[in-house]
Amino acid sequence: MNSFTIDKERISMDLFDQKGCLQLNEKLPTLHYCGDFIVRRNWKLGPRILDDNELVFFPQGNGTIYRNGDQVYTLNQPSWVLTKAGETHSYHFGETAATRHLFLHFSGGEWFAPTLFSTMCCDVIPVREGGLLSAIISQILHISHEEKGTNRCNILLSALLSELEYLSNKSKNTSDPSMKYLKNKKEAVSDPSYPLVVSKALTYIRNRLLEPITVAEIAVHCQLSHEHLTRVFVRVIGIPLRQMIIQLRLERASHMLRHSTLSIKEIASQCGYAENHYFSRAFTAYYGITATEYRQEYADPRVQHIVPDERLEENYPINVYFHINP
Repeated sequence: MNSFTIDKERISMDLFDQKGCLQLNEKLPTLHYCGDFIVRRNWKLGPRILDDNELVFFPQGNGTIYRNGDQVYTLNQPSWVLTKAGETHSYHFGETAATRHLFLHFSGGEWFAPTLFSTMCCDVIPVREGGLLSAIISQILHISHEEKGTNRCNILLSALLSELEYLSNKSKNTSDPSMKYLKNKKEAVSDPSYPLVVSKALTYIRNRLLEPITVAEIAVHCQLSHEHLTRVFVRVIGIPLRQMIIQLRLERASHMLRHSTLSIKEIASQCGYAENHYFSRAFTAYYGITATEYRQEYADPRVQHIVPDERLEENYPINVYFHINP
């Protein structure tokens, strides 16, 4: 027997038909439709019951509340939510800003992740920002957009379920339901196209836009001197760190002006500006119009639960359903 011969005694006989041929495709989950949607703040979905399984990924935690039967979860960090077919559930999306979530509707999957589909398994799995699982679901959406009816999606979905089952089982061995073991892991890279230190600085800034941030504390976080971090950041991004902090705050403010009903003063506060007049000056200098004028021009009162976001760069369109195997 050479190295390429399948040793059937080491593989479950469930994988073979009566003729001894592999029938793995019969065990794969079947993806039906999926999407990457951004919904308006404070939107409520359900209660509802689905005929198939639903896996939802929230890249960021913003206080979205998920209810499944008598269980209530508040998603304050990146999380995966698995709702099994026939379960009564509902969502109350974050109240302060629009919520992005990526979802897959499918049947099957129990063969690859039996404990994940058991009644004893937790419905919500908190994770780090970014990482392999995020890349897998993005790839599934990309393939669904480019290649209708392909089996590649089902294969990737089986791998995704298997990895989520591993994380779910690992969380059971900790006393903290938010998975304390993740606290000691390295911070996820927010953008793989940037060097690690730049991505680490950007992630630190994005997670603290409501707080006073100094270049010195970012340098300490990145374990570099103030001067070295500044040089690296300008070389890679093209602007100083201090200017990037302002830019990210104002981009968040513009998003909230378009997609929330909060007052300008409330938005300024939630973007790290203690003084409203300072926020107004910075916003006008960056966008060329006042915050009030920006809201009047770009906010659409007819927008319901879907929120466009041109800043997202994916290999597929946002807010579009991809039907695979109806």
